[in-house]
Amino acid sequence: MVHPEFERVYRESSEAVYRSAFRILGNAQDSEDVLQTVFLRFLRRDSTLGSVDKPEPYLKRAAVNAALDLIRARREKLTPIADLSQEPSIRAQQELHQRLRDALARLDPKWAEIFVLRHIEGYGNKEIASLLHMSQTLVAVTLFRARQKLQTEIRLESGSLAL
Repeated sequence: MVHPEFERVYRESSEAVYRSAFRILGNAQDSEDVLQTVFLRFLRRDSTLGSVDKPEPYLKRAAVNAALDLIRARREKLTPIADLSQEPSIRAQQELHQRLRDALARLDPKWAEIFVLRHIEGYGNKEIASLLHMSQTLVAVTLFRARQKLQTEIRLESGSLAL
């Protein structure tokens, strides 16, 4: 039997968790997998469900991490094939998104998490600092370093010096 508090948290947070995963993965099926993984882990982890003050931010953060884990796991297995039937601008945008996903997968996990929370999830530095129990200064420095590393990774991957 499922705990009623778990059902409430699922109803209130599942859509936000799914959206967090989808923003990173860009794929509905993978996002559904992440959603299920996050809630299964949450259910197993916390039988009382009372130890998490704000479940939605916690679960969205878990979705970000699970999505990044999925990208890392698949990074070497899959080689994307361009769909030549699409408009060049759409292909270029999809290729850039894929390069960003790949670069995020190579980034230090903490840096990737902070980058995604800020630039994909839209959290402010103060909110990220609170969520991760760190100073705003450390968040800002980490974001700066993560952006520099991502730019370098994407430039190297594309063979371009301009970004």
